[in-house]
Amino acid sequence: NHPYTPKVIFKQRSSASGFTLLEIMAAVTLLALIFTTVMQIRAGAIDKAVRGRSLSISARLGKSLLHQMESGLVIDLVDGYTGDFSEEGFGQFKYVVGAGDSSQYSSVSANDLEDVWRDYRKNQDEDNAVDEDIKKPEFTRVFITITYPTSAKDETEDYVLEALVDTWAVELDFELYDFL
Repeated sequence: NHPYTPKVIFKQRSSASGFTLLEIMAAVTLLALIFTTVMQIRAGAIDKAVRGRSLSISARLGKSLLHQMESGLVIDLVDGYTGDFSEEGFGQFKYVVGAGDSSQYSSVSANDLEDVWRDYRKNQDEDNAVDEDIKKPEFTRVFITITYPTSAKDETEDYVLEALVDTWAVELDFELYDFL
């Protein structure tokens, strides 16, 4: 034997070797916490994906309806015009159209200045209704509010699209179209 050779001492194991009950319970608890967290993250991701898809569909359907309005293809377009997109395959997506600055179907999130402007325009529209010779505005503000389902049961959300549309297209006044 060499004097610098380390001696290795082996410990004998008893026949009761293995994990203790406390170690197993700690491992199971840790796995349960990790599994619960992963499932919550997964559920949140699925919910966000469903909401994002519905919002994307709402935007696409709203733009399609807006293009139909701009082309003068929507007949009987009045303030409060309602419908759904069942012809496009999305019957659960419903819409209401507000036409004009004084529309009661305008965007819900209007601030105080916007409310003052709408009241002014409403009064101006009422005053102009008496005078038939008043020139119509070139554009009319249009609000399309699309209500779509969320991933939660019986809950809906709204997507509001606001645009200026040629007045002739809103009122289907083709003489005004020729004039403009």
